[in-house]
Amino acid sequence: MVSKEEICGMIDALGALTIEEIYSVSKEISLLRGDVPLTLPSIEEICTEAEKEHIVVVVSWEEVKGAEESDLSYYISGPGAFPEVPFELSEAIDILEMEKREVELSRVASRLSRNLHRRIKNLESSIDSVNRGKVHQKDLENLEHRYSDILNQYYDYSFWLADSMSGLEEEIRTLSSRLEAIRSAQGI
Repeated sequence: MVSKEEICGMIDALGALTIEEIYSVSKEISLLRGDVPLTLPSIEEICTEAEKEHIVVVVSWEEVKGAEESDLSYYISGPGAFPEVPFELSEAIDILEMEKREVELSRVASRLSRNLHRRIKNLESSIDSVNRGKVHQKDLENLEHRYSDILNQYYDYSFWLADSMSGLEEEIRTLSSRLEAIRSAQGI
């Protein structure tokens, strides 16, 4: 059975793969090993989990060089990836006649930065609404959880994409200060 790390290794070696391509490569590797291949739903589940962990990132055809316009999504290795290239990958690539794709990381970085900026603005709106009323512990916990998720994503992506996330640093500091002010006002 192909592991999450091996799926990441396949993606890393080939640049960008659709879910169907991940399934095809995984199936071919399993058959070469004499293993029972994972089902497409199992592959989808692994990729969804890997995306939540920032092991892979979903990109559009516009972010993959030479990809034809389509509604297909591609998976690329993400900031949390520790790829393990399966021994049988080279043979599977030859059998399936696949080639490596290049990803335009500057476009990926721009989109991820915009998405993170949008999440920051949404959290700021939530903080504004909490500031107008009495703060309940559950509200504060929710805000802190959302902030923590934004902060983790920012650090993952800023490490991975170096200079592309620098404009968000000040916004995140402001969020941190605003949350600290709410905690202080609550005596926490």
